[in-house]
Amino acid sequence: MKKLMLIGMFIVLFSSMACGADCVRITATGNAEYPPILWRDKAEPQKLVGVSIELLQQAFGDLGITVEGKYVGNWARAQSTARDGSVDMLAGAFITEERKTYMDYVTPPFMMTPSVIFVMKGQAFPFSSWEDLVGLKGGTLINNSFGEKFDRFAAEKLSIEGVASIEQAFRKMAAGRNRYVVYERYQGLAISEVTGFRDKIEYLPNSVINEGLYFTFSKKSTCNTPDLRAHLARKVRKFTEQKLPDVLVGKYLKIWKAQHSPSASR
Repeated sequence: MKKLMLIGMFIVLFSSMACGADCVRITATGNAEYPPILWRDKAEPQKLVGVSIELLQQAFGDLGITVEGKYVGNWARAQSTARDGSVDMLAGAFITEERKTYMDYVTPPFMMTPSVIFVMKGQAFPFSSWEDLVGLKGGTLINNSFGEKFDRFAAEKLSIEGVASIEQAFRKMAAGRNRYVVYERYQGLAISEVTGFRDKIEYLPNSVINEGLYFTFSKKSTCNTPDLRAHLARKVRKFTEQKLPDVLVGKYLKIWKAQHSPSASR
């Protein structure tokens, strides 16, 4: 019996060593305008922190692999670094066919993310389908995606301007240059709280677009191996069953608010 237990322990240890044999450090980046999932740390601006970084750290910690959240610029720039292999992973991305050409997605998604149509308070308009946005100018982040179906519809029928930050998109909407902003609900509300827009905006209740948020590996990363992808997939399934992402959302929302409160800026 002891011999079988030792053999089992050896197999587990060997598998873990083999799984991360050629990868000791993973650099992950992503959308820095995505609290509480991901944002630029105020104390160390070169770092990204949030739910997705901690999930990766917990997933790879038992393999002895260090995960670093790295700020490389805006969301468009982050995607570019995944394309050229400057980083190993994106710590949260929706699936698009174009992104599949330079990244491998790890399934299942680590969480579902609702996106909505934000408008200025008192300026809501009748909305029952995406067709109601036709003829109206909108705003969002540069190179942002809201799932293949909406992206295709938007490219064919809508006028949506991509800008560098959601605060900028809100400001353009407040100035009357755009009629609406499409963005993730929780992230948009979190950013609005610290940019002075929380009491000035609302979102259309019927406009929710639910999409899965996935971890991705750059196809050019040396850490992108079948074993590590399978390991992360197993961990993601375990984490979601335990509802760990939901627990971490609460934890990091408090950290985000503390970092961006008026007293923290003094």
